Amino acid sequence: MREKINEINKKLEPYYLLIVMIVFIIGGFISIYKILFSPPELLVRIEKENINYPSSINKTYVDIYEHIQDSTDNKSLKSKALQVYDYLVQTKQQRVIEIINNTDRSIKSINIRYTSVRKLTSWAVSSSYLLENEKDKLLKNILFQKASGIVYLKDAVNLPPNGNLKIFLWGEFNPYDWDEALTVDYDGGAAKIEYNKTFSGYKAILAEYFFEIFIIIILTFILVYHLQIRNHVANKKTNSGIN
Repeated sequence: MREKINEINKKLEPYYLLIVMIVFIIGGFISIYKILFSPPELLVRIEKENINYPSSINKTYVDIYEHIQDSTDNKSLKSKALQVYDYLVQTKQQRVIEIINNTDRSIKSINIRYTSVRKLTSWAVSSSYLLENEKDKLLKNILFQKASGIVYLKDAVNLPPNGNLKIFLWGEFNPYDWDEALTVDYDGGAAKIEYNKTFSGYKAILAEYFFEIFIIIILTFILVYHLQIRNHVANKKTNSGIN
């Protein structure tokens, strides 16, 4: 039995390095996968969109606005028409901040701060767990400090187990990502911020087929290593005169 084990070990000896390297690579891949793809306790997603009104709507509203200004002396009506016009002109982008609780427990003391906001024209909230009066209360809890350009929560909020919350912001925001920051923290630390990005070309191929490409690289490495071992053994036999 021991002789058989020794014989097997002798045959596997050239492949020890290969086995160690494969274990190391797979272990590293699993660790990276867990770090990158395991869901955090509190996940935050942010979506960015530009708002472009059709030219026909702009022209139609300008005609209506001018008609109201010329045809009535009602100051309240004129003021409301001007407010709507200013809203359409100043609302250039939309931001959607989604907060997701990935745990089976409540997450407490959630604070949000979003910087580099040039103008905030309106905001809204959406959640499957909030009652209408709770939504109204949360809306009043969202504040905008114009001098600093920061949107923030006046009071921290709680999120129930596996619950989610969406905050919609409309207005004008800094077009440069490097000068824009979203921070979300809670009683357990800082939330993970996930930005939606679009890839094209070779980056899209790598993102789509990353796992398959990784397997092909490993198999290619094993095949090349095996062929090198065979050539090495054959050369040793040739040099030693063994048939």
